[in-house]
Amino acid sequence: MSQSERVRTRIQALDKRLTRLRVAKSRLVARASQTERKRDTRRKILIGGAVLAALGHEGVPSMRSNAELLRWLDAQLTRPHDRAVFDLTSGEEGSVQAPGFGPMSTSARSEAAVKDADQRKAPRSGAERP
Repeated sequence: MSQSERVRTRIQALDKRLTRLRVAKSRLVARASQTERKRDTRRKILIGGAVLAALGHEGVPSMRSNAELLRWLDAQLTRPHDRAVFDLTSGEEGSVQAPGFGPMSTSARSEAAVKDADQRKAPRSGAERP
């Protein structure tokens, strides 16, 4: 095999490798994009849930910036995986607390859950409840 044939063979091998690497790169970019879209959707769901919960209890404060929204959500979101979506710290010591925007007390949450359960209709099973 002459040197020019070896060079062409090497070039072809590198072209194939380059093609495989480009395909792998495009898959990684697509996966990262999909992950970010899912995270963005999760953020929107959590914001909507927090607003709906606040409307039924203490109301929603006026917010004019992302920082104010994050301070309010910091006080509203309690579950670690919900807080992680907004990159909020999980501990109380690093949390941003805005006065007057604290989470509902445990008793207020319990009362709201009981009230919500009372308003739901019992499933129809043919037998009447006593």
